[in-house]
Amino acid sequence: MITGAGRGIGEAIARSFVAEGAAVALAARTTTEIDAVAAELGGDGRRVIAVPTDVASDESVAAMAAEVRAQLGDPDVVVNNAGAYAVDHFMNLPISEFQRLLDVNYLGVVRVTQAFLPAMLEAGAGSVVTVASTAGKNGSAFQSPYNGSKHAVVGLTRSLGLELASRGVRINAIAPGYVETPLVDHAVAGFAKVLGVPEQQVVPALLQRVPMRRLLQPEEIAPLAVYLASDESSGMTGQTMTISGGLIVI
Repeated sequence: MITGAGRGIGEAIARSFVAEGAAVALAARTTTEIDAVAAELGGDGRRVIAVPTDVASDESVAAMAAEVRAQLGDPDVVVNNAGAYAVDHFMNLPISEFQRLLDVNYLGVVRVTQAFLPAMLEAGAGSVVTVASTAGKNGSAFQSPYNGSKHAVVGLTRSLGLELASRGVRINAIAPGYVETPLVDHAVAGFAKVLGVPEQQVVPALLQRVPMRRLLQPEEIAPLAVYLASDESSGMTGQTMTISGGLIVI
């Protein structure tokens, strides 16, 4: 079960799981995107379904969970990838923006995890992998709603990993740095507006902080999600692993 699976990192993760032979449920708000991915990845006996979902809605997540169970059964892997973003001066950001990002980035993880966790606990096995961000490990100006929500995700991963460690369900997260995705495109436009510079200047400035001096690709993130979902990482829980081109090394 993968949320935010219609593009970017979520789509790359879906492709990696299908390549490993998994049956995969794709969820996102944009129906056309997940339908297109499901159509491409399905066939030849592969089981790939698309389920339109708004992770900020209790009702939508409940309906999605019911549809996934009806078509594929209870998933033993959940990947929380759906995310929202905002960039601006702190005093320009209304409370509603903080609430919107918490609803998607943090409470969306809570909703989806709670929807599928009971079956995992009953089975005594399962893996939850959440796509967090380096923003959940360090600070950055003009991103207070995003950073706050991603810090919450990292904290939830640590707490829930400890809580469930003896019950067979593992909880881990991935903290990507700057990845070439629509979200980073949105960030670039936002930083350009806040700083009053052309968009063309933003990426080179961001990459000055990255030792590898390049944007990562979604396909560089996806294999770690597969690893964290697999028995090969059976000794890991409560961890947030960084892939950032050296942006941060904790």
